[in-house]
Amino acid sequence: MNNVPKYYKTSLADVENTVKSVKKAAVKTLCFSACGRQVYMFRYGDENVFNRTANLSSALGGKNKCCFADKTSTNYVPTLLLVGCIHGGEFEGTAALLNLINIIESGCDLAGKEFFDLKSLCDKINLLIIPCINPDGRSHIPFDSFVGKSFNDLRYYNQGTWADGTLCGWPECKQKHPIKDYVDYLGGYFNDDGVNLMHDNFFGKKANETEALFQVCEQYVPDFTVLLHGGTNCKNHILGPAYAPLAIKQTVADFEQILKRNCQEKELELYTPNTNFDYGENKNPPVSFNLPSAVTQLCGEPCVTYESNQGLADYQNGVGYNYDEIYNHHLILFKSLIEYLTQK
Repeated sequence: MNNVPKYYKTSLADVENTVKSVKKAAVKTLCFSACGRQVYMFRYGDENVFNRTANLSSALGGKNKCCFADKTSTNYVPTLLLVGCIHGGEFEGTAALLNLINIIESGCDLAGKEFFDLKSLCDKINLLIIPCINPDGRSHIPFDSFVGKSFNDLRYYNQGTWADGTLCGWPECKQKHPIKDYVDYLGGYFNDDGVNLMHDNFFGKKANETEALFQVCEQYVPDFTVLLHGGTNCKNHILGPAYAPLAIKQTVADFEQILKRNCQEKELELYTPNTNFDYGENKNPPVSFNLPSAVTQLCGEPCVTYESNQGLADYQNGVGYNYDEIYNHHLILFKSLIEYLTQK
C-alpha cells in the first residue's frame, strides 16, 4: 500500500484541524449535512457590493444584468469559488484546497514548500473555498487516497453496492435517486439521505448541502466556480456547463486553452473537450441538467466540473498519476484561474 505524503490531507479531521488553525480566513459553517456534519467555507478577501435590485432572471428580462450584480465599479474585485468533495470518494481536490489554504496563510504548503508567487496571486482576488461539501459521503471512505488502489475499490467505496451485494456502477448508480433504499452499502457519491448532489432536485426541495451552495453563489456571484471531482485514471480535464449561453461556453473554452498552455509548460497533460459547444443537450435523451448548469443559471457566471486523475493501480483506460502529479495539476488549475480572472 502506498504511503500517503504528509501534504496529502483529505479527511474530515483534516478539514476540522484547518478550521481551527487558520488566522486570515473568515470561516463559516454553511450548513449541516443530512447526518448533521458541518460544511465549512473559508473566505479570503471582501464581499463585493452589487447594488442588487432584481434576481438574475428579472434583470435579464429587464435587459440589464447589472440589476442583479453590478460588476462595473472600479473597486470591483473578481471572486473565485472552489468546491471540493462533491462526491465523497473524489477528494483529490480536497487535498489541494487544504494546501492552498495553508499557502494563503503562510506562503508554504503542508509539506513546507514555498509558494509565495501563488500566495501573491490569491491576495489579488476574493477567494471562497469549500474543501468538502459532502462530508457524509467522505465519511463513507475509510482511507485518505485512491492512489494505488483498484478500480473495484473505487466502485465499492464511491458508488456502493446494491441490496444484493453487487457493485453499483456508472451510470446505473444514477438511475435510482435518492439511492438510499436500494443499496446495501451507501457509497461516497451520496450524502446520508442517498442524494447525489450533482443531480439534486434543483427546482424542488434540495439537500441542505445543495441549498447552501446555491446561497453562496447567489450572494457572492463568483466570476468562476469550479467543482473538483475525481475521474478514475482520466487525463485531467474541464467539463463546461451543458445548459448555458454561448458566451459562457466560450469563456470556458478560452480558459481551457490557458490552462492547457500552463500544463504543457510543466509537462503535464490536459484533455480539452470544450472546443465543440454542443455538449449533448441535443442528443436523445439529452445530457443531464446537473449541478454546474444549475449554478451557472443561478448566478449567470461559469460553473465547471474539473475531473482529476485518481491514480488507480489497475484501471485499463488511461494512466494512473502519482501524488505529485495529481497535486501539481490542481495548483496549476488554481494559478491559471486567478491569472485569467485578474487579466480579464
